[in-house]
Amino acid sequence: MFQGLKRICAHRWVQVLIVITFLAVLVYLLFFKSITITPQMEAKRITQLELTKQSHQLSTFTSDGCSGGISKNWATGIENFSSLSNSIASEYSNLYSVPFEAACVKHDRLYHAGTGGYSGRLVADNQLRLDIMQYGIDRASEIQQRTGLARPEQAIYLYEVIAETVYRGVRLGGAPCTGEPYAWGYGYNNGNCIDQ
Repeated sequence: MFQGLKRICAHRWVQVLIVITFLAVLVYLLFFKSITITPQMEAKRITQLELTKQSHQLSTFTSDGCSGGISKNWATGIENFSSLSNSIASEYSNLYSVPFEAACVKHDRLYHAGTGGYSGRLVADNQLRLDIMQYGIDRASEIQQRTGLARPEQAIYLYEVIAETVYRGVRLGGAPCTGEPYAWGYGYNNGNCIDQ
């Protein structure tokens, strides 16, 4: 019985950690200059980015995994809670990276170059959302087991919610010309753009 209770607590911890991480990222993005309010505001920044591309070379690609501290906080959380819970240590020891981190790195490659303007960014962000949902669909049984959810459909729904949250975060916070390491076109002049 005690092992079952520990397992339930560990699964609840993972769910709470995921929700807190994504809410923290959204709150962070809401209070910084990288917010995209309208396509018109972004159009001005896209023009500035194109001017910047004319006078700066594309830097070597770098990625922080899933931005906004998601990857870093995930790894720290797994490490810290693994020392407190054998259940987390055994079930998550191979997941020190965010489970869908490959989708974030793929997305970062597109953001690094910032090609295609507003529609290019929209396509990149939608692809990230789809990749996260596909991860959940492809691994629904595994996710169900790890989290203690009753049905695979609940695992898929969990990743649908995560995908939508991440999508909204990158749409709000990934605008060009903010100087942030996750800005659209961050490979040029560290995401800082030339004024018109």
